Amino acid sequence: MTTNNNNNNTSKSSTSKNTDKSGSTNDSEGTQEKLKYMLVYLYNRFQYYFPCDRILTQRIIKATVNTTIAFIFCLIPKVRAQLGTEPAMLPLISVIVQPGRRVGATFKAAINCTTGLIFGLAYAIFGRVLAHQCMGDSWNKLTEVEQYSMNFTRYRSALGILAMLETFMLFFHGWMRSVNHLNFAIVFPLFLVVHFGFMASLTESAGVIANTFSTPFYLGIAMSLFWTLTLFPEFGSSYLGNAAVDTFNELHRAIDDSVSFFISLENSIYTKPPTTLSKLLKAKTTIEKKVNDCGLVLKECIYEISYSYVPPTELKPILENFQKLTIHINGLVNAGQLEFILLGKHQNDMGNADTIHKEITFANAQKLSEILENLKIPIYELHRSMSQNLYIMKLLIAYDYDVDFKKVNKSTAFPDFVQYERKEDFPKNINLQENYDSLKDAMKLFDLSFKEYMKKFDTLAPNDEIFLLSSFLMNFKQTVNSLLSMMESVNEIHQFRLEKENKGWLRGKTIWFTFLTNFSSIKQWLFGSLNGITENEGLNANLYTNDNEMVARRPSNEEEEVLESQKQNINQTRRSTVGLPIVNPNRRIPTKANNNTTTNINSNKNNDEDTFLRKNYTIIDLFMWIDHSCHRYKAHFRFGFQVAIALMMASFPMFIPKTRHWYIDYRGPWIGFVCILCVETSVGETFWVFFLRAVGCILGAAWGYLSYVAGIHQTNPYLETVITVFGAVPGFYFLIGSPYLKAAIIYIISIYIVMIASIIPSSVPGGILVNFAKRCLAVGYGGGIALIVQVFFFPVKARDELNAEIAFTCKCIAEMELLYASGLEGEPLTTCMTDEKLKQSSKVSSSAKAALNRATVYNGMTRQEPRLKGEFTELENIFTQVIFLQKQIIERMDNVAVLRNLYGSAIIEELNDIVYPYRRHFVASMVCLMRAIQEAFVNKTPLPQFLPSAKITHRRMINKVRMVIKNRYRTELLALNNEKSKRKDESKEDSDYSDSDDISPMNSVEGLTLRTKGYNEAIKMTTQEHLLEEKFLSWNASSSATEEIVEYMEELLRLTKLLVGVNEFKYGFLSRPLYEDWAAEAVTGFDAFINVTSSNKKSSLSPSPFGDVTSTISEEEDGSLTSSASSNRSEGVIPYQPHLNNTTRINLARIASNKVGDKQKSLPKDFRDRSFSIGSIMTTGGSEVLSGLSRKKTLGEANPSYYNDEDESSDEEDLPLALKMIFSRKSKAYQNDNR
Repeated sequence: MTTNNNNNNTSKSSTSKNTDKSGSTNDSEGTQEKLKYMLVYLYNRFQYYFPCDRILTQRIIKATVNTTIAFIFCLIPKVRAQLGTEPAMLPLISVIVQPGRRVGATFKAAINCTTGLIFGLAYAIFGRVLAHQCMGDSWNKLTEVEQYSMNFTRYRSALGILAMLETFMLFFHGWMRSVNHLNFAIVFPLFLVVHFGFMASLTESAGVIANTFSTPFYLGIAMSLFWTLTLFPEFGSSYLGNAAVDTFNELHRAIDDSVSFFISLENSIYTKPPTTLSKLLKAKTTIEKKVNDCGLVLKECIYEISYSYVPPTELKPILENFQKLTIHINGLVNAGQLEFILLGKHQNDMGNADTIHKEITFANAQKLSEILENLKIPIYELHRSMSQNLYIMKLLIAYDYDVDFKKVNKSTAFPDFVQYERKEDFPKNINLQENYDSLKDAMKLFDLSFKEYMKKFDTLAPNDEIFLLSSFLMNFKQTVNSLLSMMESVNEIHQFRLEKENKGWLRGKTIWFTFLTNFSSIKQWLFGSLNGITENEGLNANLYTNDNEMVARRPSNEEEEVLESQKQNINQTRRSTVGLPIVNPNRRIPTKANNNTTTNINSNKNNDEDTFLRKNYTIIDLFMWIDHSCHRYKAHFRFGFQVAIALMMASFPMFIPKTRHWYIDYRGPWIGFVCILCVETSVGETFWVFFLRAVGCILGAAWGYLSYVAGIHQTNPYLETVITVFGAVPGFYFLIGSPYLKAAIIYIISIYIVMIASIIPSSVPGGILVNFAKRCLAVGYGGGIALIVQVFFFPVKARDELNAEIAFTCKCIAEMELLYASGLEGEPLTTCMTDEKLKQSSKVSSSAKAALNRATVYNGMTRQEPRLKGEFTELENIFTQVIFLQKQIIERMDNVAVLRNLYGSAIIEELNDIVYPYRRHFVASMVCLMRAIQEAFVNKTPLPQFLPSAKITHRRMINKVRMVIKNRYRTELLALNNEKSKRKDESKEDSDYSDSDDISPMNSVEGLTLRTKGYNEAIKMTTQEHLLEEKFLSWNASSSATEEIVEYMEELLRLTKLLVGVNEFKYGFLSRPLYEDWAAEAVTGFDAFINVTSSNKKSSLSPSPFGDVTSTISEEEDGSLTSSASSNRSEGVIPYQPHLNNTTRINLARIASNKVGDKQKSLPKDFRDRSFSIGSIMTTGGSEVLSGLSRKKTLGEANPSYYNDEDESSDEEDLPLALKMIFSRKSKAYQNDNR
């Protein structure tokens, strides 16, 4: 028993030990999992607040290594002895030309810095030589203290020369920064050399100054280039392929999402559900950024020497197609947005219809759904072919430019495509020509399917659903055409790559010198891109995803270049105008006797007059040129004076003999250094930059103090160097990977400046704590001076600049409208949008987009400016909406201009002689509206009382086009309606219509005889085929975009009223809106007051050839807008004849009730003219009838209840006093006349 008990105890103990071991193992595993979870959580949170990838990490390492080695060189005595009297310039220049960039960007920064150093050093030596000449032979024999006591006059004169030259340099610095923000990389090193060179002791020779300000600078530049090429090199040519593939991925995704979104109404045929509208709209911004970044990377390759199979410049045609393709993808996305609004309104019948103001909501959603349901399969097939070829193009670009195939995204809409994830699996000998032909055949098949189906509809009159459908189809087809063009370029690149590969690795790869090959590249190298990037990107030369805090000033000549086309038109008009010669009637004709004398006298007088006039014209031209230059370069003068005043106020003790030594002891050059970094072009920028500089400078000086103390006051230089590394890494993170580089750059510089000033012995006394205090004093004094000057001397407010940029954009919009609105005088046109006009329109569009980018940055800076009227938050939100609306307007105008250039416009090219007055009225309304908004923003004055309505004029134009098409092709449309009712005798019906009196021979059922561009022979086509021509569809698509433009303009007008106000009428007849239904009710209330009878007299005019087809509204518009000449050219429309109104009586009740009163007399003619503000008279069918003031039809004809003409007005509603007085006075006058 004892043995058994012992065995049991042993087994229990062993079991308990095993249990304890397993429990401890589980506890340790649980602890590890928790620790792992915490680490992952902390890493994710760190990545959320401080995102950092592999490339950014490599760049931070390169920049840190470069600056740390530069600091170590300053600590080595033998190396420091070769750096001159200012060794601290070595780490400073290593930060300015930091290697944490691609090779091309680093080379560009090195070239700019070297240029500034060369001119700055020459200028500094020139100034010091003049000062030495002024001081005489004692300049190198006496110290500055002895010069002050023994040679005061000459010493003061020498400092005065330096002060004058310093002022000129500062003004030049500010001027160059204002002209082009990229010039800061050149003029800042120039300032460093001149400012610190003039601060150096005047006893130093020119050779010492040259060594002091050349050796550390050039050594720092050489070190940056060395680490850029050896440590994690990033060549722009290699990165260009990645950027191109990344851009292709975004374009591919946007095309798939927009097409599937548009045709996936109910039963989607795609495996993936359609994306949301918000993601679809965000794709436009993403695409624009990707395309711009790809273009900037290509520009960086100008400064590089690449070694590869294919040169980077071969991608230029593809990048140009990217810009064009972006416009059409935006059109696809906008069409999807309109379809969403239409179908959402159609499905949400319980919603509040009063809150929807878009024209598209009145379209026929059922008709659009029916069309898309039948066209879904053809669109799907073409989309599938296009997506497959786009994926193949991405693979070819990745293969040709050695991009990892894993970066090529597959199609999300068609996951069944063959995928290639490795370069070895991809067949490099793929025949792209076959894919090109298949895509072209697919597009032809789609055209045939579309036209065959659309022929079944009884009418294709202009309306909203046809506009929307045409907008999608035309942009879809042009997207395919752009891809076909890109396929040709990709095929050429791929064939070039295969030819190089066949030669072998050694002979195939070539060294490509792509930089400075032509004048355009040299110009781009010198001046850069004025509109492409901001000042931060110009300094950093990196493309990061964060918003930029700085803004570049608009070029001074940009506004003149925008208006260049209008000036040319005006000059051409002036040249074409023939003027009569001016004859002097008092001039006596010379006789033969005194002919010679008179000739000599006249010749002498003429010579004297010519000389006098020539001198006067020269003087006038001189004054005009001065005035023009002052206005054009006003901003440059202002900022140049601001920089000069600020720096001279901050550093004036440097040029006073008594205070010069004291100023040097307090580290005076640091004050000017900080001051010039804080001066910006606006008050808001200066406040924000001063805050960034102050924080960065104080933190950097504090970390330098910490590093010095950690090194036990220079007894352990190794430890203090390591501590500086930990401080430099976050600085370079913010310098390279964020837009706050202006705080980061002074933070890093302050670390090393404070330490080197305390480590290296110099004539300026002070330890580490004193230097830390002096650095903080430099920030407070220099930054404070910059703020004072910016606020009180020629202040430039961000709010004013914001208004100026928005007003400039309004001017650009008006200019773009005038550019693509051709034929406004009724002249015949074969091409409505020429290539020259498209180029000018693209130039204006680019300027407007750049202005909106600047406006966005200015809008953010308004919060940083002091404002007496309170916070700017609410106004900032309104300005944000204004900028958004202007972007949408420009985006749609670009689409309209491109479509008109590619396909033309049937209305402009065929019907312009009829509809040009309506087009002119519409364009004038839009231009006047934008110019009024422009002046309101510029002058900060309220809008005028009356502004023309672009929506009404656009409705009139559409109604006129609908009427002309309906009457011109009336026979064909009636024949199609009769075909629907399945009449038996079609041939007889056709002959009856062809023999009718009101049909012209052009409109016979057999076909339309038309001449198209590119053909000399006449071809016959039916009306439906003619209406489905590309130029008709192009006009439909542009009309859809124009509707949106008008709506955005009206919303822009509403926001402008909130910002600047409007001068409304306080009382009188115009104190309330003259809506048509209100006017009808107003007149109906006075039916009892005006008891007159009217007799309808029939005119002797022949009946209208159109009968009841022409609506009364269209007739009223035709009479009010078209001239008699243009009406005679229309399809038999009888023009308005004013003399017939003398014998016609008017019934005011007809205005309200649409009923003709036969027993009432009409009003007198003088009052009848006044009544035209409420209604109008037209001549139709031999009698004059007044058009009804019912609600007009919109473009869609979708809601029949909306067009109900039966107006039941109330007779009891009170009228304005002014209207009562008019009716009372005119009725009394008429009664007196009858007596």
